[in-house]
Amino acid sequence: MQRDEVQVNFLSPDARSRVIEAADPDTPGTTRSRLGWRRLALIWLVARGIVFGVWAYFGLTTQGDVLYYWQRLNLMVEGVPLSQTLVEYPTPVVWFLSVPYWLAGRSRPAFVVVFIAGMLVLDMLFAVVLWRAGGKRRNFAVLFWIVFTFVMGPTTYMRFDLVPAVLGGLAVLSLLATRDSFAGALVGLGAAFKLWPAVLWPGTLGGSRRARVRSTIGFLVVGVGLAVVSLVAGGWGRLVSPLAWQGARGLQVESIWATPLMLIRGFSPSRYTVALSQWKAFEIAGNGTATALTASTVATLLGYLAIAVTYVLWLRRPTRTVVEAALLMVLVVTVTIVTNKTFSPQYMMWLGGPLAGLLVAAGRAPVEPSAPSWRDLRTMTWCVLGLTLVTQLVYPILYQPLVHGGDLLLLATIVLVVRNVALVGFLIWLGLLVRRMLRSGEADGGVRNDEPSDEHDEKERKVGP
Repeated sequence: MQRDEVQVNFLSPDARSRVIEAADPDTPGTTRSRLGWRRLALIWLVARGIVFGVWAYFGLTTQGDVLYYWQRLNLMVEGVPLSQTLVEYPTPVVWFLSVPYWLAGRSRPAFVVVFIAGMLVLDMLFAVVLWRAGGKRRNFAVLFWIVFTFVMGPTTYMRFDLVPAVLGGLAVLSLLATRDSFAGALVGLGAAFKLWPAVLWPGTLGGSRRARVRSTIGFLVVGVGLAVVSLVAGGWGRLVSPLAWQGARGLQVESIWATPLMLIRGFSPSRYTVALSQWKAFEIAGNGTATALTASTVATLLGYLAIAVTYVLWLRRPTRTVVEAALLMVLVVTVTIVTNKTFSPQYMMWLGGPLAGLLVAAGRAPVEPSAPSWRDLRTMTWCVLGLTLVTQLVYPILYQPLVHGGDLLLLATIVLVVRNVALVGFLIWLGLLVRRMLRSGEADGGVRNDEPSDEHDEKERKVGP
């Protein structure tokens, strides 16, 4: 057996894939099996070429955030302290963005090129990792990732939200490889870029007691370690500035909670004011906005409470799998987006990484009664792709009339309303799917001991390949 494995490992990735899939009686149909890494690489290249071709042809202005990054970094180099630089983001973001800044020789145009190139490389590397992770569904997972970033459009490469999204996906794949400490560290690193990945950490605790300790240590060393370094470098005010910034923001026009107000404005523009606020986002003001903000705050608290209860119910079960962990991560991200009073287009990126990891995990894990069916996963995939495509219609394609008015205001508003209503429907469906998973797990309770012996941890644990 070992000799056969060695021989297979010496084959090219494409040939090795065909050998592995041929040996797997559960391999999906031949259409998916014919997609080798060369064809997927070609699809990736063509899709990226179209994205940047459309961006250049229509002169879309999605690079505004990248230029803003450069401006703030340049001011810091000229004397503005770290405590006043990009205060809406965690401090490690400043250090991360400083890398392309210095690689570009402090040049503004070169910074844009280096930043976009870095995001392209990250996109490509994640696709490669998905492929190399193997499993019966890896073709589908890679194709999903390629199409997902394609329908996300140029925004994918002109925000750094791709980083925490990929880190979330890599955390799922690390659980598959039983690298629990690495999974925890990746989630901690993601929280250093955007705060929301911290809520994914309980999803990495599905293994044995030792595995949970390893994951927690990884999360604390990286996440808390970077927080301590940030405190020393920028002070307490800079450490908590992202929370203060978020708390002070108003009702962003794209948020779920602004939907009814935006719909009224679509028919009667004079009733509401939409303007760029001091928080660098377009916000809506007028009758009902205070109520909408209150509703968003209550929904956020209830959403996080529901997340905590869901995690507790899952962790109390006798068996837990990587597929379930990834499904919970997708749910957590969706709750975070829906309940928030803000909603920027790049938030949709957050769903892509964990969902891609979920698809790989579903192809490698044994069939479990509590696991979502492949039909459910396909439905989830198409829902996310559809929501992401409509998000690109909202921004950047229809964003000018949406915020500034004009002949296309009503059309842009209807597209926004459709996206938001569909996103709420997706959350409800996803919640019911997780509820069914938890109930199924209760029926199957007692299948195995939650604390396998250390010498059998890698073989028998459910959170693993």
